[in-house]
Amino acid sequence: MFSEYIITNVVLRNIASKQMRRAETVIYRAGCYIILAMIFFIGSNCYAQTNSSINWQTFLSRNDMLFDTLTTKWEEGIFSGNGLLGAMLYMQDANTLRLEIGRTDVTDHRDDSVPALFGKARLPIGHFELQPEGKILRNTARLDLWNAEATGKITTDKGTIQWRMLTLSQPNAIVFETKTSNGENDFGWEFRPEVSISSRTRFNEAPKGYVANPAFELSKNQNVIYCRQPMLAGGDYSTAWISENTSSGRTFFISVSIDKKNSSVADVVSAVNHAAAGNLKQLVDTHRRWWHQYYKESFVSIPNAQMESFYWIQQYKLASATRADQPALDLMGPWFRYTPWPAYWFNLNIQLTYSPLFTANRTELVNAFVQMFDEGKNNLKRNVPLEFRHNAMAIGRSATRDLYSPIKVFQQLDTTATNPDLELGNLTWCLYYYWMQYQYTMDESLKEKLFPLLKGSINYYLDIMAKGEDGKWHLPYTYSPEYPKGVTRDCNYDLSLFRWGCETLLKIHPDDNLASTWKDVLKNLTDYPTDANGLRIGRDVAFSQSHRHYSHMLMIYALHLMNWDQKENRQLIRKSLEHWHSFKGALQGYSFTGGASMYAMMGEGDKALNYLDELLDRFIKPNTMYLETGPVIETPLSAATSIQELLLQSWGDKIRVFPAVPASWNDVSFENLRTEGAFLVSAVRKDGKTKWVRIKSLAGAPCVIHPDMDGMVMIKGSNAKLTSLGNGLYSIALRKNGEVILYENESDLSIKIDAVHPGTGKANSWGTKKLNADQK
Repeated sequence: MFSEYIITNVVLRNIASKQMRRAETVIYRAGCYIILAMIFFIGSNCYAQTNSSINWQTFLSRNDMLFDTLTTKWEEGIFSGNGLLGAMLYMQDANTLRLEIGRTDVTDHRDDSVPALFGKARLPIGHFELQPEGKILRNTARLDLWNAEATGKITTDKGTIQWRMLTLSQPNAIVFETKTSNGENDFGWEFRPEVSISSRTRFNEAPKGYVANPAFELSKNQNVIYCRQPMLAGGDYSTAWISENTSSGRTFFISVSIDKKNSSVADVVSAVNHAAAGNLKQLVDTHRRWWHQYYKESFVSIPNAQMESFYWIQQYKLASATRADQPALDLMGPWFRYTPWPAYWFNLNIQLTYSPLFTANRTELVNAFVQMFDEGKNNLKRNVPLEFRHNAMAIGRSATRDLYSPIKVFQQLDTTATNPDLELGNLTWCLYYYWMQYQYTMDESLKEKLFPLLKGSINYYLDIMAKGEDGKWHLPYTYSPEYPKGVTRDCNYDLSLFRWGCETLLKIHPDDNLASTWKDVLKNLTDYPTDANGLRIGRDVAFSQSHRHYSHMLMIYALHLMNWDQKENRQLIRKSLEHWHSFKGALQGYSFTGGASMYAMMGEGDKALNYLDELLDRFIKPNTMYLETGPVIETPLSAATSIQELLLQSWGDKIRVFPAVPASWNDVSFENLRTEGAFLVSAVRKDGKTKWVRIKSLAGAPCVIHPDMDGMVMIKGSNAKLTSLGNGLYSIALRKNGEVILYENESDLSIKIDAVHPGTGKANSWGTKKLNADQK
């Protein structure tokens, strides 16, 4: 107001007319209020504008994948995608480049008389082969993360072929551009269609009567060549490409379309014509703008070159594999490879796949996951036995996008039931991540859409539970995913999900007509079965052999029903975790991400880091993909979640900043990581101390935070009040879009968010190297 007073009085002294004085005073007062409002707005938001100095292109370039040589292995190839269409580039043989084409929704659609893993499976499309005129002498490549494109150079004894590959964000097309020297102007280019059949037939005997789809048909429409693949169930899918000569080489535009009722040919021909008719530079510029905006949604830099690069390749992989308006992400994404698992898996895989998107502030990519469950509710009802369909829902171990996968759990064990038939908790666990989408966005419409789905999944538990002589509610025989002979009563996998579901339903609608029942379950549900070694598989089955899945410890992670804040449970948590990993034989990649996340929850960053290092060294492939018998995309993505949990956690209605930073990580920066309650958090750690933390509220939810500061914490911005709760915890009353910064020393506010020194290891550590290839 002081500045307003000065300005107004200066005006008054220079205006003679009383009427003019009044008019000018009003104008200047209004102007001053606007100026003051702008000053307040800038003051409360300046931290977001001034505390970052990231050179994104330079930063991401140190995390690019480099290939000293391409090999004949899919898991050592270089990949691109736009959330639907994808390409994987590797070698067919020593002298032929292979461009594998995939599209997530190219699936069969036969009726339910054929098991879904055959009759509704992902289908192979085919690949292109580039055959140089000469003998390949050298073959290098680079994945440019910032621009989401791959480049490379083939040197032969006759010349060179420089290439660039990208899957355009729009239109739906792959671009493969070449520049050649004279000796390689006439390199070969040919499409090799695959037989249209479920790849599960390579690993399991096909059902009686199951045969491949009809043979493909190659045709041409003016300059467009296309391959039409008919399907026995109707419709077809088609791959089309067009080649354009340039002054220095050739450019190929490739697309795939599918139509399950009519023909896809017209659509795919239009797609490649549209791409080829466009200005390539403009198409690339549009593509790059999308990716540049995507990356800037959050930032993480850690002093571990290999792990930082791995993290950012997963961010690239996620947006290459899924988008908000595209199908949900299955086990392989848009990069087809022969696999016994050509569908979705619901007892861990899809949950871990989507887990890193929340904290990374990329919640829009979760929309496809949410939508799949919204659209599949009728089949979720069909999946339960007839007598429970009036109120219950479930899903079995695996299914396609329609979510049809029946189970049969009753109060008395059905002796014909297989292990997958008894996986009762899968739907509830999937819906936990639906709930996370609500928790991280605070979008009330999500909560209301989730409620009937979650209520249906919990109703199945209510329908089959029974009260024992001890006065406690008990569950009948169900199956703990993947544990050998894991059929048991009071299965910990189901008890934890049953408990979480009842708690969450009460949070959504505490006045529902079943609220008293949910409360009774929470009060009287039997305890988790334990023994001297920790948590059991269930009442009838001890944990006594190697097991890659942490299904019996789901109440610890990811549900956090049993957590490190509960001092009375700490011994049980530690004992159970150590006992799980004491059996080595069956442990696989996600065994180590699960262990890392549990140690991160315990605040033991060094142990978590050891688990992650072992994962990267033993299980992750050179292009950061993960294979068992076939591709299973969830493991590297869940490792990205574990890395996030070293830096930020928000379970239990508390935001924890740097809760499990390894001792060797003295400098860390992150910006706009998202937490439950819809907060964006940024922080800088330097010389082993947290220098400042910025919090922005996107929804006005209550905020309790542990900022990892030992001294007197001060606050700036949004006129918010900071209240100490003891033990390093503070509450902050933040309105929607309010923003504050916490700090101890004013001078630390000049430290900007930026890339930290990469520390140990070499930059660009992912990709195939000549040494690695020779050794293999």
